[in-house]
Amino acid sequence: MTSNERRHVAGWLALPAAAVLNGAVRDATHGKVVSRTASHSIAVAPLVAAILGWSMLLQRRLPLASGRSAALVGSAWLVLTLGFESALGAARRVPLDEVLAEYDVTGGNLWPLVPLAAAAAPEFARRFQVGRGTAARAASAITEGE
Repeated sequence: MTSNERRHVAGWLALPAAAVLNGAVRDATHGKVVSRTASHSIAVAPLVAAILGWSMLLQRRLPLASGRSAALVGSAWLVLTLGFESALGAARRVPLDEVLAEYDVTGGNLWPLVPLAAAAAPEFARRFQVGRGTAARAASAITEGE
């Protein structure tokens, strides 16, 4: 594992902090006026955006050089996310069937998008950064040709 890969994996520690903050905002706002399932589903969007934004910041500062590197980091983020959710549920003495119910999309739950975002974010950020670099080089070549 490269230095940047290790730093990206360590950067996962920001995700639980973002999730806790997101949950606090949810509980203080729309969580009071809509059903539990609806409030949790609404809260998925800002959390996914935070995960993608954080991943893009990490990619900008600590570039992952390849899709393999991004897949390695994304896999680690997925395992850490699922492990954290399981440990948190156990620590709060939430029955396993309730924890697993959060992943039931047929019941209207969108929570599975969060671990999927954690898994995909490093590659998304890498491709976005590569695409921006390609566009910037193309724009530079055009202006230099004038």
